[in-house]
Amino acid sequence: MKNKRLMVADIEDGDIIIPDSKCYFLVKKSSVKVGKTGKKYIDLDLFDGVTTVAGKVWDITEETNEAVQAGNVIQVLTGKAGKYLSNMQITVNDAVIVPPEKIDSECAGILPESFYTYDELKKQWDELMEVLVPKHKELVQKFMENEKIWHLFTTIPGGRSMHHACRRGLWEHSVSVAQSALAVSDVFDEKYGLDVSLVVLASMLHDVGKIFEFQINPATSMVDRYSDRGKLLGHIYMGATWLEKLVSTCFPEDSDLKMDLIHIILSHHGQYEFGSPKRPKTLEALIVSACDNLDASCDAVKSCFGDNMEGNWTKPVYMMDRAFFRRQENAENNSESDEESAE
Repeated sequence: MKNKRLMVADIEDGDIIIPDSKCYFLVKKSSVKVGKTGKKYIDLDLFDGVTTVAGKVWDITEETNEAVQAGNVIQVLTGKAGKYLSNMQITVNDAVIVPPEKIDSECAGILPESFYTYDELKKQWDELMEVLVPKHKELVQKFMENEKIWHLFTTIPGGRSMHHACRRGLWEHSVSVAQSALAVSDVFDEKYGLDVSLVVLASMLHDVGKIFEFQINPATSMVDRYSDRGKLLGHIYMGATWLEKLVSTCFPEDSDLKMDLIHIILSHHGQYEFGSPKRPKTLEALIVSACDNLDASCDAVKSCFGDNMEGNWTKPVYMMDRAFFRRQENAENNSESDEESAE
């Protein structure tokens, strides 16, 4: 039977940590300090996905110091648990960085992650590919052949904090927008006459510029900050210019495809005040913009559901400048019980 990973809640005073313990942490804080004897040590805040615990590295080596930098996901290979002032503390003797591609399999849940696994998103992506006409499908396949771009697209968040701020968030958002846009197109196509394949293609690739907008922590695939290019140019412009080059490479004679696709990319935020250099001026662009806004807004609201709610209300959601109501199941049950008692 495969051993499950060791969580802080399961650690007891005096426990010895070895590689078989499967002890993994996200390093939330790391700072070098000087003890009373003048010897340096590293003070840590370690997070297992549920609980934060204090950590210490007393004997600093170059390898351990590199591993326990803030933002890294690590496996503690050897160490010991003990209590200091009644609080649990982990002494780290030896640790290694967990590569991004192994986080899902070795310590899933230690970072904010997409609602879907990689395999689930790949299946949904492939199903969307089947909707595309051959020329559009070839364009996406060419996009996927760029290993560096494809890896980033399928691992990084969709935003730093606004929406889909989790690993694989960009991919999840892109798939969700494409699925929604396809469903809307199926309703409206017969009545209005749409290029359904273009709608799905543009939805799948509308946020590709975010790959260049963020400075990504290579150890976790999470956003550290916005890149200088991201701050100066923005993902809409960078995505449009990157896709323009891709279309020119694949289909240099097809000026209509280039114009139609790039217009959707430039207008997908809908309004000038939301960062779009153009507003949607085709039905296809209108559908992509509406579905993009809906998916981003729903995820932003969902992220505010939790312990910080005030009763049934979220704190104001930044993107929409208002709080949202969510009826809690317990509140419903209590209300029903009170009504029954009153009868």
